[in-house]
Amino acid sequence: MLFHSSEGVSALWKARNKGYEYIRFTGTFNNVTQNVHTECGFHINTTKELCEYRDQRDGEYFFCIRPEHVPCEAFTHLMSNNRQHSQLTDLERELFRRSSIGTEIKKQFEIIHVSRCNRTTLVSNQTCKIGMKSPVPSGYFLKNEWKPSFCALSSSTGTVIQMNTCLQHKMIYLMGDSTLRQWIEYFGSIMKSLKFFDLHESGPHQSLMALDMDRNIKIQWKKHGHPFVTVSWYTVKNHAYLPREIDLVSGDEHTALVITLGQHFRPFPITVFIRRAINVRKAVQRLLIRSPDTKVIVKLENTRDKTPDVERFSDFHGYIQNLALTFIFQDMNVGIIDAWDMTTAYGAYSVHPPRDVIASQVNMFLTYVC
Repeated sequence: MLFHSSEGVSALWKARNKGYEYIRFTGTFNNVTQNVHTECGFHINTTKELCEYRDQRDGEYFFCIRPEHVPCEAFTHLMSNNRQHSQLTDLERELFRRSSIGTEIKKQFEIIHVSRCNRTTLVSNQTCKIGMKSPVPSGYFLKNEWKPSFCALSSSTGTVIQMNTCLQHKMIYLMGDSTLRQWIEYFGSIMKSLKFFDLHESGPHQSLMALDMDRNIKIQWKKHGHPFVTVSWYTVKNHAYLPREIDLVSGDEHTALVITLGQHFRPFPITVFIRRAINVRKAVQRLLIRSPDTKVIVKLENTRDKTPDVERFSDFHGYIQNLALTFIFQDMNVGIIDAWDMTTAYGAYSVHPPRDVIASQVNMFLTYVC
């Protein structure tokens, strides 16, 4: 498959790193009698007074235009829209016609000679463990189940009874985007003893917590900090960057942390993603120093729809981010779940992968943990 031509890749890379104009953020401030809306973002070209929301330690920043007679502390909610903006020329846009994206390279082969691989073992029988290196490609699907090429998934985590036994006395922290929210929803659909606790938030991006009081299981999902791109309003009153959230995890042999970053960073310069990934790495290092028995798993970004809006959300952006993320975590004692190869092999061109893919991701997680 030719997903993009080299000329298209060059155009996307150039356009992405020119600025922050692809997404428009709108913030809500509460001034007691009514809510006031204002523009927010990483960079705002204005002479008006700004509210600055900085994390001095990690070099993170976010701004909102301050509404008149309203304090910066009154910031409560945020949402976003795609801005009608393009950095591509008319000729460059021709490279991204739908018929030119993900096209099959056709060629008539006369004879195919199959040679024996020099490696003695194609698939390892060793059970997947934290710290193993994930090759490229990292596996394949067979009968709708993921088969890693470098290790074997446990056969004792597939049933509800096995999942309950595996997760008994465990605290599971899922931190990232909605592709991880799918995990907690999957756990809830399989493990009927898990009950969702009302955290008194609202909207599709509310934090989720599921408890099994009898088995002492706690699973929670929370979205990562800015940027979180969605047309739905969400609260920022408990909004924090992942490094700060990781710093709050005490950790022990009964604790597992799953992290994912990517989809929401695609419309912004790559420096935003790299800075966040490095800060997350530092936070994981601190966690493993104070609690080396904690299990940390990094779920890579998955492929998404062959959207016509390639300038903002092309899989090329996600591919580059995955390369950066695997490089940043390459020498750390973490588990890798290669959602990119999973969704590629499955042919899951959706920002939210289907249930078979989620089940395989969860099964690999359970193998790492148990």
